[in-house]
Amino acid sequence: MSNDKLTISLNEVLFFFTRAGFGVNAPVGVAEDFARSNIWIAENGFDPCLCSLNALESIDKKISSLDVQYKETKKGISFYSSKDVYLSSLVASVAAIDRINLDIQDKELVIENVDYPILVVAAMGANKCIGLQVTWQDEIKNEHLVKFTSLDTWELVSSNLEHVELSKGASMTIQPISSETKQASRVSTKKYIISKEKNKILQSGVDVGENWQGVYSFFSRCLVKSTVESRASGAGAGLVDTD
Repeated sequence: MSNDKLTISLNEVLFFFTRAGFGVNAPVGVAEDFARSNIWIAENGFDPCLCSLNALESIDKKISSLDVQYKETKKGISFYSSKDVYLSSLVASVAAIDRINLDIQDKELVIENVDYPILVVAAMGANKCIGLQVTWQDEIKNEHLVKFTSLDTWELVSSNLEHVELSKGASMTIQPISSETKQASRVSTKKYIISKEKNKILQSGVDVGENWQGVYSFFSRCLVKSTVESRASGAGAGLVDTD
């Protein structure tokens, strides 16, 4: 499983990443949404392993917390971690989508000190959150603006497009798209058309690089170890089709 040029299908992204979420004790629904977000990440030409391995490791090392709290503010709702650590993007994504589905209208939704913002963006894309924008400044002062303009197109405006997958430690603001949003003085803009990249992936699969082994190690925690007792209780494949 260590091949740097390994290619997997979108169904395998769903399968492996859901169980990788289980590997860090994420609830079932959170793990499933995490996997669907990684499908969207892959459909846009990003390596899902690069985007998500750090988020999994951050939970595992207790640098990030799956415990999410919320408070009402004058401008809307704010989600945050009740502990003195990052708020995990796995659970922040689910909380954000649940709130968006209640209709935020002209209010702001703030996610405080989230570990990896790209996963929140991916969850919004996977859930077709059209007409909304996301802004954040990460802990190394890179500024990012994402606009979801249609089902097939979204736009990223950033002071550093090169490493947006690894953008870390930010308070994100989600609100309806506004022409008055302030942008950094030196920015780059990239428009993504999902259907183009998706068609490539359906033909050739999802390329996963050197970080695949790390994701697979979290997936492996869900596997039942082969012992005499486990085989006697029914674990593992049968010897013939009728087993």
